[in-house]
Amino acid sequence: MGLLKRESAWTKEYRQVWQREQRFLERYETPAETALERKLDAKIPPALRETIHGAFVKAFEVVFKKGDTVIRKAGRQESRKQDYMIRAYLADRRESRRNLRAFRKAAAAAGRGNVALSGAAGVGMGFFGVALPDIPLFTGLLLKSIYETAETFGFPCDEEKEKIFALRLIETALSGGAELREGDRRINEFLQTDRWPDQPELEACIRAAARKLSQAVAYGKFLQNIPVAGAAGGAKDAVCLRRVQQYAAIKYQKRFLIRRRTGG
Repeated sequence: MGLLKRESAWTKEYRQVWQREQRFLERYETPAETALERKLDAKIPPALRETIHGAFVKAFEVVFKKGDTVIRKAGRQESRKQDYMIRAYLADRRESRRNLRAFRKAAAAAGRGNVALSGAAGVGMGFFGVALPDIPLFTGLLLKSIYETAETFGFPCDEEKEKIFALRLIETALSGGAELREGDRRINEFLQTDRWPDQPELEACIRAAARKLSQAVAYGKFLQNIPVAGAAGGAKDAVCLRRVQQYAAIKYQKRFLIRRRTGG
């Protein structure tokens, strides 16, 4: 009997990222709200919900139109680009698990720093009873985290197509149930074909992502209006950012691995 063919490093990495993807979907398919969270959410005035949504829309628009350069400079874009090129060179020379894992480890390191910054900012503003002014800062940190993850895998977010991809990652990561599964299917189709099954426009994607964000952090922002007690609400920022960053890391790694095989 002949020797069994060993799996390639690429196959092992792809299976690993697929398993992480499935665990994410299983974890967030059913919302894990506590009784206290449901009670607080029910007390939020509709007008405040719309105000939070509008603030997120405005924050995205400001960042995309005026703040992209600031985010990229703050995130050491050139340094990350050089680091990516070194990792890609090593992986091209020898596609080992170690060389492929290096991309994932770099993305994880960047993500941890942004989660910590988001948590500190949200708690600090919540302690002083400040909620809405926190939204532009949180949005900037969220996009900074996604940009850094994308660039770690070799996908700079300069073009509109990449901004739409980032926004759809946010929208899907914060969804649940059938909506989460459908959003994930749509993103996976994009990973395979580099085309969306629909024809999304940037403005519509901004509003959809802003809606999901406002729903995810609404009761946290509600609490943040209360001095001292609002620190607990501010911590919701870090929870939300961690969830989005985790999903973004999965999808960018999967996109990276697919591109290595298809040459796209």
